[in-house]
Amino acid sequence: MIIRRTLPLLFAILLLGSLGGCTSGGSIAPVIPPAKPISVLFLGAPPSSLAIYASATFSAGIANGTSTTSNVLTWSITCSSPGACGSLSTTTALGGSPVTYTAPSAIPAGSTVTITATAVADTTKSISATVTIVPPIPISVSFFATVPASTEVGASIPLSAAILNDVSANPKVQWSVTCGASTCGSFNPIDTTSEAQTTFAAPSAIPLGGTVTITATSITDPTKSASASIIITAAGPALANGTYVFQLSGPSGYNASFTTGVFTAQNGAITGGEQDSTYYLSDADGNSNAYTQFQQLSGGSYTTTAAGNLQINLTIGQGETETLTGALTSGSQGFVAQLYGTLGSGSLALQTAVAPPAGGYAFSTFGGDRNSQSASLGGVLNIDSPGKISGAGSVIDVNDDINTSGEEALGASTVSAPDKFGRVQIQLLPGSKSILPSLYLAGYIVDATHIFLTETGGDNFLGVQGGQALGQGASTGTFTTSSLANSSYVFAISQTGLQVAGVFTAGANGSLTGTLNRNNLTGTGAQSPIPFTGSYTVDPTGRVTLSNLTDGSTFNYSLHLYLSGSGNGLLADNGTSTQLIGQAFQQQTVPFTAASFSGGYGMNASQTTSSYVATPLLATVTSTPTSTTDTLAGYAVTNNRVADFAFTGNLTAAANGVFTGTLTGLNTKSPATANAFTFYLIDSTRAVAIETDTTQLTLGYMAHQ
Repeated sequence: MIIRRTLPLLFAILLLGSLGGCTSGGSIAPVIPPAKPISVLFLGAPPSSLAIYASATFSAGIANGTSTTSNVLTWSITCSSPGACGSLSTTTALGGSPVTYTAPSAIPAGSTVTITATAVADTTKSISATVTIVPPIPISVSFFATVPASTEVGASIPLSAAILNDVSANPKVQWSVTCGASTCGSFNPIDTTSEAQTTFAAPSAIPLGGTVTITATSITDPTKSASASIIITAAGPALANGTYVFQLSGPSGYNASFTTGVFTAQNGAITGGEQDSTYYLSDADGNSNAYTQFQQLSGGSYTTTAAGNLQINLTIGQGETETLTGALTSGSQGFVAQLYGTLGSGSLALQTAVAPPAGGYAFSTFGGDRNSQSASLGGVLNIDSPGKISGAGSVIDVNDDINTSGEEALGASTVSAPDKFGRVQIQLLPGSKSILPSLYLAGYIVDATHIFLTETGGDNFLGVQGGQALGQGASTGTFTTSSLANSSYVFAISQTGLQVAGVFTAGANGSLTGTLNRNNLTGTGAQSPIPFTGSYTVDPTGRVTLSNLTDGSTFNYSLHLYLSGSGNGLLADNGTSTQLIGQAFQQQTVPFTAASFSGGYGMNASQTTSSYVATPLLATVTSTPTSTTDTLAGYAVTNNRVADFAFTGNLTAAANGVFTGTLTGLNTKSPATANAFTFYLIDSTRAVAIETDTTQLTLGYMAHQ
């Protein structure tokens, strides 16, 4: 009985041992489950189609693979055109590694290829994708950058073309040029890749028809190309050797800025000079404070761009450089714009004298006050003894919303002797009962009747002001009504968001009659010139008060006109509701015809959109007269762009010099739009142009080339 009880117990022990197993240490070994079958899957959806020559990346992975061997895939391609199915970047890769497939150069039979990834560990496991090979998307060629509308004979301009959808191994374009002559120019290099630059050298003479056509043609598909016409112009005026005074100015208010200086130009090099700058800077609390700086110019260079504009590079101190872009109206004067990439416009004039200023000077400045609010000053400064302004025969009018407005008395003030570049320092101190803060100005002498002004540090006005002074010469202190009577003046005045241009005639009895256009983008359409009336008085200093300039319903202006000794003058607002500032030019007395506006003109304009962001515009325009009209064709550059753009126009002439018409192409947002303009002619060499529709604000001064 004992033996029969023991056997079942031993059998149970043996059974447990056979089920669990034992290690050499006596512990129980783990149970290993059978391996799961592997599978292959794509990591990301394969493309359903590819164009010939095109490439795509495929990636596949192995599920349940654990060893290095079981995680390897082989890749293959099959199609109905053996040997012409395309190619793979590799035929063996670890799972998850990308493999690049490149489509064949021609569509295979059946139009499809099959790309297969197979597991090395189990070749029965794979995954395949069928890809349809399609013709490529048509190649397109376009100019990568704007092609200039014009270039001078012999000039070189950079060009580039963008190539899209060219899936060949080496996409390129070939450049060519045609014209009505045997010599049309050349390219170097003649072939370029997408967006790479070539240089077009214009012909040395104007070809028949005056135009060349440049073309960039796809080498892969010669039926695809891009073409543009470039007008070849005669060489423009070059900057003559000499010393030049320049000024750049920004708008009024907190954006006000001025840079005024002088440089000496000699055979393409800048040999010296100096400049004063003033602008606002924000402090840590966000407050705007006026900042002024005087700098020496150590060198630089100047050249004429392919578009015919002057480019001046000035070196300041140790390697600091600023660039001015200009449109010359002759070898000795012109217009300049852009400094340090900051928008602005200004003037360039040949310096012909640096004698100490003497006698009366009509002057005006504009910009901002110490609170960065719009402010302007105007008046007459009488330098009545060497280097001194006693205050007698001088007058200052202030238009400042914050500090003070109206006429202020000037106390004893000083003017320093000119330095070797013709720079003087003007200290204007208030009279005993005046609340006008002191004002320090740097003046750069152009000649005996013209000085550019910029506010400098050290005064109490502490704003950002700039402007100019016009000498009165022998007329100092002797002005009367007869100084203005029976004369006509073309004028242009502006402030942020408002531009006004027109012409008025002064009667002997103190009355004014005239015509003007005003634009603040609130009209309902193109505006015809508006007749207006007013009155005037003249005091001996040359300050003319223009009162009640009105059409009887829509506007009423009051202005001060400060006369120079040469018949021109400076305008400033005589009120507190507006901050208009500008100039007036005595108009010729003989009637105008279409032929009065003929030939080439340079134009310096300010262009403003509905957001009231001003942009300087430099242009060259040619006017071709008929019996009663003028046909205009020109080229303009805004925002210091490299390439210019073309514009055209037509004007109807009038005997009073008020020419009306349209210009097409000056609207950069809508180049095909014809914009309404009025041109107020001063004489056959000068004019003021104003846009009269509600598209944008454009106000410019033109001078004959």
